[in-house]
Amino acid sequence: MNSALVAICREFETIGNFIKEPSVEKEALVNKLFFEFLDAYASIGAEKLDYPKEFQYDVRLYREGFEPLVKKFEDVQIRYLMLSDFYDYVRITKKYRP
Repeated sequence: MNSALVAICREFETIGNFIKEPSVEKEALVNKLFFEFLDAYASIGAEKLDYPKEFQYDVRLYREGFEPLVKKFEDVQIRYLMLSDFYDYVRITKKYRP
């Protein structure tokens, strides 16, 4: 797995349960990791094919400025859920091991 994505997963682990226990610090970290994820995922080339198409579509459309998706991801909880989905996927598939 791409080293930038590994770093994002490691840092994501420090957030804990953002939905039940939000804080200003956690929100800032979610926002930071979300934008790092967009950049890292967009740059991984063929490795993208190893992940569900939903990640590919969301990242591509967000970066293209597709307004409904940009609006959706204005919500920090939705950003957190996307990161959580990615984290869960890479753990389940054993692409990432904490």
